[in-house]
Amino acid sequence: MTHSRRKFVMSLLGMWLVGVYASCTAVGPNEKVRHGLEIEVDKSVGRAVNIRYTYGDEFVNSTKPSAIAIGPMFTYIAPMRIPEEFEISWETQDGKQHEATVPVRGRLPGSVENKTILFVIMQDHIEGYVSVSTPYGPKRERFY
Repeated sequence: MTHSRRKFVMSLLGMWLVGVYASCTAVGPNEKVRHGLEIEVDKSVGRAVNIRYTYGDEFVNSTKPSAIAIGPMFTYIAPMRIPEEFEISWETQDGKQHEATVPVRGRLPGSVENKTILFVIMQDHIEGYVSVSTPYGPKRERFY
């Protein structure tokens, strides 16, 4: 095999391997990925009530009567579809109603397999993080 022909074959093989790798790591919108979902109330809020949220088709119109800032309200870990958006509404101690729609799938920095998507209720907005457990505690990377 000539040098130019070998080079051509190697470049085709390289492109094929990149395509195979990308198709194995890409997750389509209907595929489920094992990850966690947490919602937490920030210390600045203290307490939130009448919390309603939708996370894809896994949690449609779920409701939590109240939550305080002592850690996650819950941790749900399962194979779930990553939704385009997370919708949530809550009421703060001053009686104000809040709602937010957070883009999820398009904002994630990479795979969330075996990680946790965490939403933090702030006084008047929501922050979104990808969290992973480390020997030193959770490590968070903000995506929204």
